[in-house]
Amino acid sequence: MPYVNMWEILTTKLKQILEANTLISNTYSYEASDISGTPVATLTPSANESDYTTTTENTRVYAFMLRLYVDRPSGENNEQVSEEAMRQLVDDVLDNFDKDPQLSGISLPTGYTMVTVRPAKVVWGQVPETHLITAVIDLEVKVEFNINS
Repeated sequence: MPYVNMWEILTTKLKQILEANTLISNTYSYEASDISGTPVATLTPSANESDYTTTTENTRVYAFMLRLYVDRPSGENNEQVSEEAMRQLVDDVLDNFDKDPQLSGISLPTGYTMVTVRPAKVVWGQVPETHLITAVIDLEVKVEFNINS
């Protein structure tokens, strides 16, 4: 059986969905240390789970940490505008994944079946010592794997 890198396959597809979102100016498939031109999205693997479904199929969950960043310059009006922009961005990104739970157009190797992508939870915050606010979305991608393939 040829080598399969499901992390790369899934990252590529998730990044395509984020890049199609017109509210996001830049998307990185790594934790970028220097971001500019917010709103920005970064997408990195965060966890992996596996469980038996049947004697021939396993369910795998590939979890990703999707971080959204919005600039929040000081000043009451700027802060309010930034917070509203982040709320809109989070809702829009959640909609993107809810509207395409099977990641349409994804090409998986033999033996793998796409089940669903789910934005599991969102945590809001501010990046210390910066003018950036952030929302971290935990994405879970569930895939079935046939061990006989």
